[in-house]
Amino acid sequence: MAQSGTVTSYNPHKGWGFIQCGDKDVFVNRRDCAGLCLAKGNQVKFNIATGEKGDHAENVTVVGPPEEVQYHGEIKSFNANKGYGFIGCDAFPDQDVFVLRSEVSGGFAPQGGHCKFKVKHEE
Repeated sequence: MAQSGTVTSYNPHKGWGFIQCGDKDVFVNRRDCAGLCLAKGNQVKFNIATGEKGDHAENVTVVGPPEEVQYHGEIKSFNANKGYGFIGCDAFPDQDVFVLRSEVSGGFAPQGGHCKFKVKHEE
């Protein structure tokens, strides 16, 4: 059964944090977020599962406007001469996310590098 809660802490570098759900904190791991990058204060929906180390969140989704959701990804390719590249992300399993040099800090993204990003849908 889906639960609602608020992210009280999340370390994107370590890939884990906690969600306040009622009167308890529930552990959340990056692998249970389907490519989402959580941030303190995010309202989320999730299922609670019990593992060897206790309760943890699964199937985590962020509640809110899609343009505000952040994702974890890995640079699949980047062509500095052409000024664009592609990011792979578990949230978009059958497609890569296009990125322009102007959207990348320092104008370069090394292949295999990890990143945090938002998606802007354009027609």
